[in-house]
Amino acid sequence: MYRHSLYGSAIITGIFLLLVSFSFPVFAEKTPKTAAQTLSGSVPLADSSRIMLKHELNAGIPDSLRSGSASGAAQPGVPEGFVTQKLKKGESLARLCGEDSVCQTIFMKVNRVDKRHFPVGKTVLLPVDLEKAVQYAPIPEVIPDSRGEREIRVYLNSQYFGAYEKGKLVFWGPVSTGRKTYATPPGRFFVNYKQRHKRSIKYDNAPMPFSINFYGGYFMHQQSLPGYPASHGCVRLLMTDAEKLFNWVRVRDAVTVVRNGA
Repeated sequence: MYRHSLYGSAIITGIFLLLVSFSFPVFAEKTPKTAAQTLSGSVPLADSSRIMLKHELNAGIPDSLRSGSASGAAQPGVPEGFVTQKLKKGESLARLCGEDSVCQTIFMKVNRVDKRHFPVGKTVLLPVDLEKAVQYAPIPEVIPDSRGEREIRVYLNSQYFGAYEKGKLVFWGPVSTGRKTYATPPGRFFVNYKQRHKRSIKYDNAPMPFSINFYGGYFMHQQSLPGYPASHGCVRLLMTDAEKLFNWVRVRDAVTVVRNGA
């Protein structure tokens, strides 16, 4: 009788232990985090620096524009760091770039406009990855037929200029050259003189800041840029480019105006 009681107790104890084992979870060893999981939490120092740099460069650009670049889907024929977009009514440079002056400058330069001529209704290049966009140059970075130590080359077809030192591009910018009835003449010229504060003798005393004379009555100077040839023959520049070019170039430096664009 006693032996049967022990046997029954053993059975009851076994059933209890079995129930307990099913009631508590089994704790497995934690597997190492993947790279993606690491990025969502703590980021290694090297990767963190790269992410911070990209964040600073792209600050102010709307997420809707950055997402196109982040997906890695490049548009055919569009430079790296840019997407194309048709500008709608109500959009503005401040709305596209926020307070990011680098983004605004790149936008104006590649689209050959100033802040007064925001091209609503036009398809433009929008910088979405500034780290890549700042490296873009729409004109040749090296010219094999360089004319000396310093040379300004104006590209009539593409409406850009380049400042070259010994044939290598130093900086570039947009221009607005002469419209059809007042075409800017192509040719090989030289800087004759410079005049910081000049006014037009022929056209209503119009201001021509940072003027560089290269041929007869033809100058390079700051004036409005609407995105196409619109001057009376002069080469119009953005204010920042006009000042920079004025300080960089010297009298007797070469100026070359060519029809073939980049």
